[in-house]
Amino acid sequence: MSVSESARRPQRDSGSALLGAVVLVLALGGLSMWLSLLAGPWRLVNGLVATRVELRKAERALTSGANKEARLATLKGSAAAEQAREAFEAPAPLLDLATVSAQVRDALPELGHVVNAVEQSAQAARSTLRISQNALKGPYKLIDQDPDDPDSKKIRIERLLAVGELISDVRRAVQNVERELTAVDAKALPRSLRGGIARSIEKARSTDQTLADAEDGFAILPGVLGGSGQRIYFLAIQNSAELRGTGGSLLQFQLMQFKDGRPQLLKERSGSIYKIDQDRRQLSIPLPEDAWYVAGIDDAKRAGNANWSPDWPLSARLTVAYSEAGARASGTPWPDVDGVIGVDPEVLKRLLPGIGRPNAGTDFKLTPANIVDYVLYKAYASFPIPGIRRQRLSYLVDGFYESLFNPARPTELIPGLGRALSEKHMQIWLKRPREQEFIEKMNWDGGIEEAPGSDYLYIVEQNVGGNKLDYFQEQTHSMNIRLRGRDARVSTEVRIYNGALAPLPRYVYGNSGPLHRPMINLYAKGDAELIGAHMVKGRRLDASPTAELAAWNGNQPPEHTELGKKVWSTTLEIPPQEDAAVRFDYRVPGVVRKVGDHNVYRLTVQHQPKVRPETLEVRLQLPPGATGVKSPGWTKSGDILTWEKTLVKDKVLEVTWQG
Repeated sequence: MSVSESARRPQRDSGSALLGAVVLVLALGGLSMWLSLLAGPWRLVNGLVATRVELRKAERALTSGANKEARLATLKGSAAAEQAREAFEAPAPLLDLATVSAQVRDALPELGHVVNAVEQSAQAARSTLRISQNALKGPYKLIDQDPDDPDSKKIRIERLLAVGELISDVRRAVQNVERELTAVDAKALPRSLRGGIARSIEKARSTDQTLADAEDGFAILPGVLGGSGQRIYFLAIQNSAELRGTGGSLLQFQLMQFKDGRPQLLKERSGSIYKIDQDRRQLSIPLPEDAWYVAGIDDAKRAGNANWSPDWPLSARLTVAYSEAGARASGTPWPDVDGVIGVDPEVLKRLLPGIGRPNAGTDFKLTPANIVDYVLYKAYASFPIPGIRRQRLSYLVDGFYESLFNPARPTELIPGLGRALSEKHMQIWLKRPREQEFIEKMNWDGGIEEAPGSDYLYIVEQNVGGNKLDYFQEQTHSMNIRLRGRDARVSTEVRIYNGALAPLPRYVYGNSGPLHRPMINLYAKGDAELIGAHMVKGRRLDASPTAELAAWNGNQPPEHTELGKKVWSTTLEIPPQEDAAVRFDYRVPGVVRKVGDHNVYRLTVQHQPKVRPETLEVRLQLPPGATGVKSPGWTKSGDILTWEKTLVKDKVLEVTWQG
């Protein structure tokens, strides 16, 4: 099994799923060699091969957003498919085929299924092209002028339903492709070509699953966008220069209202989180069992600091609960929130090419290359007075999300949204179970993975220094694994470098001056057993009130449980231009599984969204006598396998062997 992107469920390409994907099933993949053997019926052969070539061109053009090129290639491919059909039904080519060879005569009955599959592929291409051309721009675009308010935009619910029907048309065509190819008697084909049929069937099945996801998405979208009543969503804007479990401290928020597809930012009720957390008031609410961070940290008992858990659904529910409690305590009205969407500055970077340049209230030209630096650092230097800085950043955020509903280049939004979701810079929790089930299926929920049958690693940092020094830090993890029988012996080291260099703005230093104080939390499989923990380099901090949850008892770190995972914690204190490191040694029982005559070790790795992603190196020592090793993505040297990457997505690594 190859390296994949998720443990609990397969990773989806977010942009493809939203628009039905480029679903051109190339039914002739692997068959061109066979067709080239058919020396006589050139019109038939040319029609089939030309269909394959043109649909590939259309696929590449649609993926890159080149709709004109995609339209031309799709039309050519459809015409070629019609040519192949006409040639197949004409008597002369069939007579020619019958005289070529005994092998071709045996394959002849299967050719009809191939022609049918080609026609269905062309049908899928035409419907996909209609979606691409009409959904984001043109006379049938989903976002259009509100007929009741020419100055506003509206998402046309009726057009959403129409696109949903088109996606269903594409899916039926893809299912027909699979049906026709499955009906081919592979034994009648040359042995070297049977794999091509199998690959094409697998392509059709995976495309059908993508389209099933798209169908489900378009089924819930009308309700999510207020098609059956008003919806209000809490947009939680996180600052990743001061890390929390879900990606950053929650300093700004927006309330977004949707009613019959009409979006509106409720500006008078949005802005600084201190509109909710007046005087940082700490509140008492019933806490779920897994909310151990919030239970143990007084300042986390409020809406703007409740996102310590890396599990977005848990943190989102706590944020809503504290917002409601704060409103009750202050006697101010608070709406019934239908969901929470977490974003960080990387979302601005991903979506900026689509929305166009936002108005930041400054002459500074914002681009995808500098907008994250501006929001997380340059704004602090330019506007040292907090009130002015918050006003400028609020002005930027308001303009950005208003432009999101009237984008300058809408086709460029889709890949940006896809990356933001897959990298967890955007995370979604919806209150209604059916809608949240879809979000989880698409891996947009930012949740802690169950990861059954798998070892597990998740390094989560919390900034407990009240500073913005995560903007300057570099973080590396190294994991050494020795397999012994069914168990794994693991040593995981976490190393953080404080790259801050004076002088820096006062509000970057925060409460701890130039000292960086990251709380490190290692999440492991629930039955993992700690053997020992060691400071490899630097100083451990146990005295800080916020760090009490991470205070060690002698040489033993504290141990917590969260959503079925074991958690060990510590807090480091790191001067500028220095690093510190801690190592955890532990045993994971029964993690090596037997599948047939193979042994299987699987490791699920989750990542915390950061402004500077961490690097992970995994070194795995194979057991003595291991043979037939399969380790996609790893580098092998003797009995040592090595895997090293910068973590921008969750990963699943797998190794199989015999012996």
